[in-house]
Parts: sequence; C-alpha cells; structure tokens
Amino acid sequence: MKKSLSLYIHIPFCNSKCNYCNFVSKVGTEQEKRKYVEFLKREIVMRAKEYNKLYTVATIYIGGGTPSSLPLGSIKDIFQTIYKYFTVKNDAEITIELNPNSVSDEKINEYIMSGVNRFSIGLQCINKYVLLAMGRTHTVEDFDNTIEMIRSHGISNISADIMLGYPGQKLKVIQETLNHLIELKIPHISSYMLSVEEGTELQLMVDKGVKYLPNENTVVKMYQTIATMLKNHGYARYEISNFAKPGFVCKHNKVYWNREDYLGFGVAAHSYISGVRFANTEDINKYIDCIEGTGKVPVASAQILTTNEKKEEFVMLSLRTAEGLDTAAYQQEFGESFLAKNKEKLAFYIKNDFLIIDQAGRVKATDKGFLVLNKLILELCSD
Repeated sequence: MKKSLSLYIHIPFCNSKCNYCNFVSKVGTEQEKRKYVEFLKREIVMRAKEYNKLYTVATIYIGGGTPSSLPLGSIKDIFQTIYKYFTVKNDAEITIELNPNSVSDEKINEYIMSGVNRFSIGLQCINKYVLLAMGRTHTVEDFDNTIEMIRSHGISNISADIMLGYPGQKLKVIQETLNHLIELKIPHISSYMLSVEEGTELQLMVDKGVKYLPNENTVVKMYQTIATMLKNHGYARYEISNFAKPGFVCKHNKVYWNREDYLGFGVAAHSYISGVRFANTEDINKYIDCIEGTGKVPVASAQILTTNEKKEEFVMLSLRTAEGLDTAAYQQEFGESFLAKNKEKLAFYIKNDFLIIDQAGRVKATDKGFLVLNKLILELCSD
C-alpha cells in the first residue's frame, strides 16, 4: 500500500520585495518566470521517477514568493505535470498563496480549474500606513476584492496571514485587522510575530535607529489579544500561529508538525522523507544549470537526523500544536518515557500553569505556556 505524501512547490518571484522578507524571492521578468517554470516541471518529472511508486499525494502547497505573480497559464502547466507523473488523491487539499494585488478573475479561474481548493492570502494588516512601511503594495480594498472573486467561484476555504510586532504597529491596528477578517468570515487566520532577519532592509533600518521595534510586552499583548478575540468568535488555536473555524484546519500544515513525509520542488525547497532532510540550492541560476547540465535534482544539502535530533523535533513541533505531545507515541518511537525523563521539569511547569497533562497522557501548553513556548521547548530538549 502506498504511503501518503505532501508536495511543496516554491515560486521565487514577487512583484515587489517587502522590507522584512528574507525568503528566497526576487522581482523577475516574464521570461525569467517562464524559464523557471520549465525547469521546475523537469524537476517534478525527475522526482516522480523515484517517489510515485511509493506514495500517493494527499496535499499540495504552492508558496513563495508570490505564486500569483506568475504569468497566466503557468500554474496550469505545473499542475498538469504533477497530475501526469504523480498519483494525487481525489480529495487532496491544494493550496496556493496569493498577494491581493497580483490576481485577476482569470487567474483565479485557472487555479480552480487546475485543482486548487484552498487560497492563502497575504494581508498582513489593513492599515495603509503600516502596509506602506512594510513595503506592501496592496490595499485593504485589493484584499476585499480578492476574497469576493474567490467566493464568486464557490470556494470557501480561505486563509489570511497577518503580522504582529512591526515597527509603528499599534494594538488598535491589530484589533481593527482582526475585526475586518472576522466580519468577512475568513475561516482560517495565520498570525506571525515579526522576526528581523539578517540581510533585510528592515534590519538595516532597525540597526540605524530609523525604525524601532515594539517591546516584548507589547508583542505579547498583541498575541494575547489575537488569541482571545479569535477564540471568542469560534476559532480554535490548533497551532501557536494558526487559528481555524471547525473544518478549516490546514491539512498541509499538520504534515510538518506531525513529521510526516513531504517533498519540495523548486529553488530553496525543503523535503523530509523517512527521517532524512534535504534542500535544493537557493540560487536560481545554479538550480537551472544543475537540471540542464547534469539532469540531476539540484540538492544542496542533506541530513540524516540523529536520534537526539528526532527527539528534539518531536518535542518542538508537538508542543506548538493544541494536540500537544503524545507521550505514548514518543515512547514507541524512542523507547523511553518522556514523562519519566522530564519528571522534575514537568512538575514545575504544571505547578506554575505553563503545561498540563491530559487524560490521554498528552503534554500540552496552556495559554500562559504558549507565551513562553520557545523557552519551555529549550528546557525540555536539554539534558
């Protein structure tokens, strides 16, 4: 019987570069985009020879960059190649990321005809001044129009990304953004804390004192506000940054947190197969040259995880989720008791209301624990 596999496709192009972004992306010409898609399709064919006999595809996620910045017809070409060379389940969850000002009704129709049944839209904020400061080129009106276009095609599975902790962003702006999404009945919301990354324009501005980050207490209050508001409106926090109405949890996201197999295509794409992590080159020219010159997949790094690394990932990824850490599964995989190994630490964290252990023996973060989750994970992963 074939195992389940998830596919991730990376599109490294955007119409403009946000000043906080360190993802592998660039503003490309139409010719560059079309050339990239051709080599992406070649990689899909090469990978299929190795994996299609073993796996059936359960989820597909096209991210970036901005996949909707590709020319009309490109997404259709990518999916035709996937369907030809991989076995995809009839009920597969298929997600594409969009920016609100890079779509048209014609493109959305193309995506749906290609099998897309879930749309993830990069909103970040509804305040026009914050959007401009971020380097975002869309407006809240663009976002609203995109939602209307998607829904006019009968699609209800929609997610919106919002960011918290950007310089100049006030708690009131977070509340206004959430209220807007709640009013629009967006069923899935991802909320990410800003991380100032090396080499970004934002890092330079922060280092020079041109922009000032909000303090930690302000960011914590923003996160608490998001969690409370969404809970009060029927959203469940199923992972530290992700909230969904019943029936709208992202299946693809859960693959990562459950350490299930996934295969990445395109420049900088990461994969995880049977305990081995590997990643493609982050250089678009090297990616194309490798496929063209050697006929091989442009893998830049590979790592067979040690037992300790697997344990750390198990703890880190499990505790990020509302389901928590399954102690029975931990014992079965590693041959040791998580509860016994961490007895004193767990007792302290439970006593101080950071963690609980439910009746099924799962270790879960409380609302208080989610606020200091990174620290809890570090402590529980250290000997």
